[in-house]
Amino acid sequence: MSELPIGSHQEVVSRMKAAIKAGKHWYLALLEAMRDYPEEEYLIGGEALDWISLAGMLLAETTEDAITSRESNLFIKRGKIPLKITLQEARQLIGAARYNLYLNYLYGVTVEAALVKAVAAEIEKEFTCRGLSPPEDIKSRAFLTVYEDEKHALCALFSDETGIDADCEAQNRAEFVYWLFKYRLKKQDKEKVASDTKKALDWLNSGSPVFLRLF
Repeated sequence: MSELPIGSHQEVVSRMKAAIKAGKHWYLALLEAMRDYPEEEYLIGGEALDWISLAGMLLAETTEDAITSRESNLFIKRGKIPLKITLQEARQLIGAARYNLYLNYLYGVTVEAALVKAVAAEIEKEFTCRGLSPPEDIKSRAFLTVYEDEKHALCALFSDETGIDADCEAQNRAEFVYWLFKYRLKKQDKEKVASDTKKALDWLNSGSPVFLRLF
């Protein structure tokens, strides 16, 4: 693998297009482009790579004959990885630094968001097993169970600490989720963190219709 320097938007996009035209699978060319693209505007909390937005932008730059919209949507929106590669190969293609930034997003955003859903599913099951209808505030109960505080209170704290407007349901959702991840790491012991991480991953792997991963 050639060592390509990090360059401008157009340089990276041009290299990706040339690689695909030369016969490289678009997924492999994409990983290399993600390795080389200046990541600043795609970082969450300065530590987690928003790979979904970055990959979506790069794929939008390719032509329909190189990759169809159906292929890209299956990957970006449905979590269907188009080519099977090992984690070692993936890390080599995307580079060690970006791989670590990707893992921060995977665990700090994707898995963290899944944890609340997994707990909500547990609460719902508890009610249905007793022949009761699940409560309307099941999401709020799950959030309170995971973080031991109300969402609106933590959203306000997030805004105070980061200076980001406390719109935790819309454009700042990923930033808020990553902040919650770090907040939980500080509050909980390692065993609890590991247990919750496993719970979220189990839910993603078995209970979620979509598990978005880069590889």
